[in-house]
Amino acid sequence: MEHARLTQTTPVQAAHPSDRLSWVWLAIGAALLPLASVQTILPLAAWLAPLFLLRFSRTQRAVVALPVLALVHYAAIILGMRGFFEGPLTYLVGLIGIPGIVAYAVDRLVAARYRGLLRTLPFPLAVTVIDWLVGMSPVGSGGALAYTQVGNLALLQLISLTGIWGVSFLVAWFAAVANDLWEAEGDWRAVWPHLGLYAAVLLAVIVFGSVRLALAPRRVSTVPTVRVASLAADRALWHALTQGVVAVAQGTPAARAAARAEYAPLWDDLLARSRQQARAGAKIVAWSEASVFVLKEDEAAMLERARNLARDEGIYLQVALVSVLATDHHPYGENRALLIDPAGTVVWDYAKTVHPFGDKAVFAPGDGVIPVVETPYGRLATVICFDADFPALLRQAGQARVDILLAPSNDWPPVKVMHSRAHVLRAIEYGLALVRPTGNGIALATDSHGQVVAEADYYATGSLTLVADVPTRGVPTLYTRIGDVFAYACLLALAGLIAVAWLRPRLRPTPRAHAPA
Repeated sequence: MEHARLTQTTPVQAAHPSDRLSWVWLAIGAALLPLASVQTILPLAAWLAPLFLLRFSRTQRAVVALPVLALVHYAAIILGMRGFFEGPLTYLVGLIGIPGIVAYAVDRLVAARYRGLLRTLPFPLAVTVIDWLVGMSPVGSGGALAYTQVGNLALLQLISLTGIWGVSFLVAWFAAVANDLWEAEGDWRAVWPHLGLYAAVLLAVIVFGSVRLALAPRRVSTVPTVRVASLAADRALWHALTQGVVAVAQGTPAARAAARAEYAPLWDDLLARSRQQARAGAKIVAWSEASVFVLKEDEAAMLERARNLARDEGIYLQVALVSVLATDHHPYGENRALLIDPAGTVVWDYAKTVHPFGDKAVFAPGDGVIPVVETPYGRLATVICFDADFPALLRQAGQARVDILLAPSNDWPPVKVMHSRAHVLRAIEYGLALVRPTGNGIALATDSHGQVVAEADYYATGSLTLVADVPTRGVPTLYTRIGDVFAYACLLALAGLIAVAWLRPRLRPTPRAHAPA
């Protein structure tokens, strides 16, 4: 009897623990996962879903667990992106969820060869590396774990140091540490070194973020602000357009003449509202993405009207337009943002760099160079909508010490909350104020710590106008200086753990001594 007790294994040290409720944990994790993906975000679900799915993965054979988890991730993306697309494209896009199982596969292959702290690291390292690699792909960083935590500003201040990848690691590390405690049957003494380390790191992150936020008002109070007006096209006028860009580009002279007549009211409305906001005290007026359309042959004349307005009112006016070419081949139009200074000079003409989904068939990408201009209200820069989903692209703004980023955008209902909140993280990463004029979505303005100064929903008013007093001085961040060093460190650490695990044998369960009966 004594010998039997001495050879009993510790659950935390068993390579693959068993659990009669394994499929129950899968069901709970599968139910939570869509709530941590794209829309209808429940922040706590992002912490709990990996915990239960990792438990399932560790308590089932790999040949069962990994295919099942692939289906769960695929279904979660389909549910999370409901309403985004029509027809078969929805089911094709769901495939972007499949890489999510790689972290579970790495955990099965690598974690079982380690004990203690090292056993908890393969999963969060793999999650972070996958988030980082996907973030550099054409789909952008929109699926990163950090975006599920937008409401937790104290936690999110971490990204001023590590980028969003630090939050991904912290959330995924929780799942691995909690599973070690689970496998120890709740005996915290068996896992206290890494449990305590995780608690200490999480506490340090929250304290750092809380202090940073507490100091933010003091910094801002000593910095002047500038009144910025964000305008979106009148909803009735914009949605009354009857011809798409491709149809107009390929159309007859009569079709183009009809389009010209439809475009004119958009210009008239936005120029009149811009003048109104200038006279109410706005020094910068910015329009939402694609808020006006213009035939290429009419562009110079329409821009002259905008230049006259900026000159007359002494404002910086950013016009966001789609210029429709006359052509029968790609590209059919140009998606651009032009900033006009108080002298009436066009100081930048920026073409959108990254066009998602169907827009690629209409527009050609810009050169990817973010324009920066020095003004009495700080350094201004711009990107357009989906560009802001790419932290690496936005690093140009951080390195140029930009104070205010104008990010004209145009969303659609299923994405409006997620997309607007996601762009807030660029402000924290690079220590700049964000002004996001938005059509078909949520317009907002934030300070350099991601604190929302003002916001408005396009669908709550016929003509969206958002006015905010925005700080004219940004703050330096470590992430601006070191970039994705944290992500590279995760990649190297993961490679090292895999290499060592490949060379060493699987750990044998070790005896757990018990006191004599």
